[in-house]
Amino acid sequence: MSFTSMTYLLFVAGAAVVYYGIPKKLRRYQYLVLLIFSCIFYLSNGPKLIAFLLFTTLTTYGFARGLDTLAFKRKQTDRSDREGRKRLDKKRRILLVTCLVLNFGVLFFLKYLPMQSVILPLGISFYTFQAMGYLIDVYWGKYPAERKLSRFLLFLSFFPQILQGPIGRYDRLMPQLVSTEGHSFDLRRAEHAAQRMLWGYFLKFVIADRAGLAVQMVTDNYLNYSGTWYVVTALMYSLQLYGDFAGGMDVVIGTAELFGITLDENFRRPYFSVSITDFWHRWHITLGTWMKDYVFYPLSISRAMRNLGKHARRKIGKKGSVILQATIANLVVFLVVGIWHGKGAKYLVYGLYNGVIISLEAIFNTMRASKKKPVHLLQILITFLLVNISWFWDFPPTFSQGNYMLWHSLTDFHISELNGSMFAAFGFSSRTLLAAVAVLFVKSILEERGVDVREAIDHTCRPVRWLLYYALLFGVLVFGVNGVAGGFIYAQF
Repeated sequence: MSFTSMTYLLFVAGAAVVYYGIPKKLRRYQYLVLLIFSCIFYLSNGPKLIAFLLFTTLTTYGFARGLDTLAFKRKQTDRSDREGRKRLDKKRRILLVTCLVLNFGVLFFLKYLPMQSVILPLGISFYTFQAMGYLIDVYWGKYPAERKLSRFLLFLSFFPQILQGPIGRYDRLMPQLVSTEGHSFDLRRAEHAAQRMLWGYFLKFVIADRAGLAVQMVTDNYLNYSGTWYVVTALMYSLQLYGDFAGGMDVVIGTAELFGITLDENFRRPYFSVSITDFWHRWHITLGTWMKDYVFYPLSISRAMRNLGKHARRKIGKKGSVILQATIANLVVFLVVGIWHGKGAKYLVYGLYNGVIISLEAIFNTMRASKKKPVHLLQILITFLLVNISWFWDFPPTFSQGNYMLWHSLTDFHISELNGSMFAAFGFSSRTLLAAVAVLFVKSILEERGVDVREAIDHTCRPVRWLLYYALLFGVLVFGVNGVAGGFIYAQF
């Protein structure tokens, strides 16, 4: 069931009717409605593949309960019994590592081993990361393990977010999914939800899929084009990927909002970033925070890293040691990010490219003597350029094709080719795309300056507000293009 289908909208409407139709006295059981509809949603995309979701659910639930039991025994053990406490700590580490290996092993097997007959289960990357983040938090004692299996299954399978995130945290999401007071229908919240979803479809159909036609045309026959076309294609891919992913997040967050659930934001105007570090604080935010919390920080304080820091301080000083440790941790994080995006050399290079630049930024900021801030607009432009370079290891089908297109973008660029005939050759109305991007740009500028666009719309009179809604709906229905990727790009992960 695709988020871009009318079936999905009818499914959401039906789920909302049942969800809010529960009598007030029974609203504490509303989560069961979400669980049932989440299972229906998952089963509609392939009944056999739910076995992988159940595997992650059962193993994570069971091992987390085991961690809780051992933690309780450790508390009951006399402090003088150091050997007994060490044995319990060792058992807890074994449980943690075993569960991590099992679940990441399944993910690695399905995503990276060349088996044509294996179909990737829906949302496996997202629910695996969400489950393992929960497991690590339980191991650290951040909160106790969930005792009800049904509630934990809902945490992993909540249908709006399972397809492409955002990667949720148990302590923020579970209290909303399972509320003792339940959720009552609120007309303004429903309007906000529909507003958010409509904006998401605008980004997807009018910007992403329209720009995607240009990307597909060039990549399918890339040898027929010059470097100038490759530069424009990279810019088009910037629009496609942002419109597709951010638009998908708007649909997801809007759907969840309809049920009274607030999901974490995943984008915050990334093309206004002033550095690659800032970009990753604004782009796929929940993946970045997951990597920071569960890879970067644990690696930074690990025994091996501490030993390295001690040796480095004697050789290159305290500041150099800190830079070295941060550089290694960043490179490991973005190597994992590259592997997460897919198999093949292009994704490894994509991850390492970002890791190297972030490390260089950290070194530069640490060693920079002048406190004078660079020109803000220049920082944005340079960052946008660096981001677009990274796309050459993303949108081309192969690593070698990406390298070819990047090299010719530098050596075979002719500004004279940037004319009306080029855009006409793409086979779509460039005016429509430019107008849609202008709408997105104005909205982004306002938000970057601190304006809450949603609140501003709320304060307009009803006729003007609904005129905006109908104009947006008209744009989606009349100017939208579908069929480029058969859905949202990140649903493939």
